[in-house]
Amino acid sequence: MSLAENTDSQDGGASALSGESTGGKFLFEDGGSYCGGWVDGKAHGYGVCTGPYDQGQFAGKWTYGYETIGIYTWPNGALIVF
Repeated sequence: MSLAENTDSQDGGASALSGESTGGKFLFEDGGSYCGGWVDGKAHGYGVCTGPYDQGQFAGKWTYGYETIGIYTWPNGALIVF
């Protein structure tokens, strides 16, 4: 899972202009979402990404669109920490 490109829509009026640090909620066409920080149109800082139909969640640190430190929670309650 990565948010290296911000190509769908953001809610809450958060802009992601070059070099600008913002925050907001990003809604994917498949029903998933990301809520957290943005830099240069990419997930950056702390954020929570939920899969479509609540198929799991990652909460943690993002660095320019990629998960770096955090916890995956699967629908059955299993956790993966990295």
